[in-house]
Amino acid sequence: MSVDVLTRLAGPRRRVSAFQGASFTLIAAVGVMVGYPFLKVVVSLFIVDGAPSFEPIRRAFASDGIGEVLKTSVIVVFAAGILAVIIGSLMAWLNERTDARIPGVTDFVPLMPFLLPGIAFAIGWVLLLSPGAGILNVWIRDFLGLFGVEATRGPLNIYTMYGLIFCYFNALVPYAFLFVSAGLRNMPADLEEQARVAGAGRFKTFWRVTLPAMRPSVSAAAVMLIWFGFAMFSIPFIIGTGGNIEVLTVRIVRLINFTYPPQTDLAVSLSLFILLFVGGAWLIQLRIMKSATFVQIGGRGARGTTVRLGWGKWPARALMIGFLLVSGVLPMVGLLLTALQGFWSQRIDLGNLGFDSFKRVWQDEHVIDSFRNSLVLAAITATGIIVFAALMSTYMRRHGGVVSRILEGAIRLPVVVSGFVLIIGMILAYSGAPFYLQGSFLLFVIAYMAMTIPQASIIADAAAAQVSDSMSEAAAVSGAKEGKIFRKILVPLMIPGLVAGWTLVFVHVAGDMEVAAMLASNEKPVVGYAILQTFNAGKFADLAAIAVTLVLVSAACIGLGNLAGYFLSGHAGLRKSKKAKKA
Repeated sequence: MSVDVLTRLAGPRRRVSAFQGASFTLIAAVGVMVGYPFLKVVVSLFIVDGAPSFEPIRRAFASDGIGEVLKTSVIVVFAAGILAVIIGSLMAWLNERTDARIPGVTDFVPLMPFLLPGIAFAIGWVLLLSPGAGILNVWIRDFLGLFGVEATRGPLNIYTMYGLIFCYFNALVPYAFLFVSAGLRNMPADLEEQARVAGAGRFKTFWRVTLPAMRPSVSAAAVMLIWFGFAMFSIPFIIGTGGNIEVLTVRIVRLINFTYPPQTDLAVSLSLFILLFVGGAWLIQLRIMKSATFVQIGGRGARGTTVRLGWGKWPARALMIGFLLVSGVLPMVGLLLTALQGFWSQRIDLGNLGFDSFKRVWQDEHVIDSFRNSLVLAAITATGIIVFAALMSTYMRRHGGVVSRILEGAIRLPVVVSGFVLIIGMILAYSGAPFYLQGSFLLFVIAYMAMTIPQASIIADAAAAQVSDSMSEAAAVSGAKEGKIFRKILVPLMIPGLVAGWTLVFVHVAGDMEVAAMLASNEKPVVGYAILQTFNAGKFADLAAIAVTLVLVSAACIGLGNLAGYFLSGHAGLRKSKKAKKA
């Protein structure tokens, strides 16, 4: 009986190649590497000293002020998430389906959070909207003074719940935009056209046809926004500290890194709440996907007729361009002015602008080591995870089986649980015996790879799906082995998507603050840790200089990645055409 079960699990009998065996072994190793820390978190929540216990859960609920922290976290994440889904979905529809699209401009919306990392965005808005010395507030007060309105503070204050929601919202919108845009591109527009031919107006067509068809994409976007929202540390730390507003992730980091001795057990207990929120959102999405309450569109896949908005085209364009200004240009202006002036003050003296802050930062060995470590870690992580994601995507497309799917589920676990829960699991699993990886570069690489698996796997799956199975089947018929097919055919054809994924992961790791706050130290500094220390020291000009440098590095990486993808894809196409001519 057991033999029959194993046979069904393995699927049809076939000869296992060396490449297939190596691929399965690597996938299994990564699955264990990611699943083991999560298991450690779950076990530590319910087993104490080898016996079942609910003491960790009781401690979590009895934690000082936990009710207010949970309420604040839920309000911020869900308020910002709901607004982000609405605005992100609207901008995606405007860009994909209407004449409000501006080629080369509105397509740039999803790149903004990667060009301007969350921590640089938060610092930029602090410099602009701090109630006393905020640059934008000073300009507003000067303008109001022309009409006899005198004030010494405000009128805007970033250190409030509204300011925190505003920053979360800007950080989350692009993810909703990406998911819904992808759904709209994959959705044939035949029913929309039929509705318009039947006399339905633009709004009725959108409400009765387009919106129901977008429900799977919108639900996936909502889950990802909750995932990112409850894993976010940089924005609530920068904004919340000034306004005495504490969220769950900041409480967890303070228990581990800013409490002596570190209260890791309580931090693990508090991670239960994040697990419940993210897991609950994931289960709701599964319920939506399994139900038949959304429209499934079939038919021809051509792009539909562009919806003419008439006079509404200009407000729609203003919305999208305004978002780009708010999420990128304005905070960058705040960072640049403060860094060039050399100190943060209410007045900007254009005659005193210079590069003293940049010189001071780049003469600091600690900052130089931080950038060096972050760039090396980003390169190693991006290369390793993208190669692995490409291998896993192609393997899963061609070799099924229950065991393989279980391993795939373990590897994609970060999508279901918050990244913060996973980082805590890494600390529990790999810091002590038998691995003793605390403070090592290897622990950083493992944590970053686990954290970036969702982004890398989504991009690799999309790249693999664009390669027809007929290409590898033809090569196999010609006698090529699987390893050679992967190297010579699949990877070259997937290059554009893989390069884009490499760029995304590189920029994410280089500007990370979540892993940095939990694992970095003075002996092993990274950029996020250096920014954290500079912020705590109140050196805002140096802080701005580091953030501007990080933005420039991110921009250069995105530019080089796009350039490399262009040339590599062009080279692959040229080689294909030459081979075709020879044939």
